[in-house]
Amino acid sequence: MSEDMLNEARAARTAAWARFNGRKDALRTGLAEKSIPARIKDAAMDRVIDTVDEAKAVAKDNIPVIGGTMALLAAWFFRRPLLNLIKNRFAPAEADEDVT
Repeated sequence: MSEDMLNEARAARTAAWARFNGRKDALRTGLAEKSIPARIKDAAMDRVIDTVDEAKAVAKDNIPVIGGTMALLAAWFFRRPLLNLIKNRFAPAEADEDVT
């Protein structure tokens, strides 16, 4: 290996080492300002906020669908009391018709 090639290799190594140390120092400085868990928490909160905003926009555009779904869910949840109410409401009328 010639002297020129050796000098070029050393210069390239020194430059690469300097870039590495610069990146390492920047990473340490960044981590000193804000830790990794704090960064993850902030990113997660940003995504949650974006998702909630998008859900609000979709809900605003589909109010009748959401209202109908809620009404059906309420009817299903209260199905037994509603059926008993209907049976009790119309059962006496049927009994009166049988008597006459």
